[in-house]
Amino acid sequence: MAAISAAAEASNTQSTNKDRAQRSLPKGTIGSIRAGLGGIQDIDTALILPWGPPDRLDPELTAVNSDKMPESIEDLADSISNAGQQVPVLLRPSKDRDGHFEVVYGRRRILACKRLGIPVKSLIRTLDDTEALMAKGLENSSRADLSFYERARFATAIIDQGYDRATACQALSVSKNTLSQLERITRLIPDTVGDAIGSAPESGRPKWTLLSSAIEESQANEAACLKLLEQCPADMASDDRLTHLIKAISKPNEKVKPSSPRQPVDGVQIKSGNSSIAMSVKRGGKHAAFADWLDKNIDSWIEESFERFQAQQKQSKNPE
Repeated sequence: MAAISAAAEASNTQSTNKDRAQRSLPKGTIGSIRAGLGGIQDIDTALILPWGPPDRLDPELTAVNSDKMPESIEDLADSISNAGQQVPVLLRPSKDRDGHFEVVYGRRRILACKRLGIPVKSLIRTLDDTEALMAKGLENSSRADLSFYERARFATAIIDQGYDRATACQALSVSKNTLSQLERITRLIPDTVGDAIGSAPESGRPKWTLLSSAIEESQANEAACLKLLEQCPADMASDDRLTHLIKAISKPNEKVKPSSPRQPVDGVQIKSGNSSIAMSVKRGGKHAAFADWLDKNIDSWIEESFERFQAQQKQSKNPE
């Protein structure tokens, strides 16, 4: 109904409205939306452009993806071929290319229809960036198949594109604390490692937290993780790849030791060996004040770190 109302309003103002987004609608689209069932319009997939923060680890809407699609897209294409497209996608008119549209949500359905060589059933609405992001986020929040890691990547992509944290929370329907947890996952786990693992749809927060903590604590780095993942069979499921990596970097003989001492801040040096971890802090000159403060607080800091370690160990034994 919202799409029909928006289309009707656009039709009434089209003669005086100078907004390019309205003029970019193909001829007959307004009439079709007003007359069509539920405002659904068949759109050629060649006219659809990618838009917004990516929410999936699947390919983008580019020509290079037309020859080789992931298995999930192939399965969806088979389903649409047999039973038709049951749920329309949401598009908005492109402001940059006349006669083209940008996808708000439904990218996998578009890829499946592109694979089949058929138009995609779509709802078309004129939305600004914030409105489109809200619609994309609300649609994602109702999808059970969007994995925890994909939500984390989506959250980071929203922030990276310049939206504030309040907008990101609203789009994802999460609290500030949950947003911070999602951001921590993608801050510590390199995208290359996440891409090599995959979406891991059956793996929740605890497993990804274990991996991010292992990387933070220098049990493994990006190169080591990728090397371990290369050992996985090509057809191994992404959840199994994540489990394999966590187990591998937890073994003493698989841990990656830094080749040289680390210096997180000036005056502090950390040396990690096979038998111990040693930290030294300079007490002279400009470092004296910090060294004194650390000397007074290091006991409670280590106690808090140990409690956090125990909580993570408990999570690993009882994953969600």
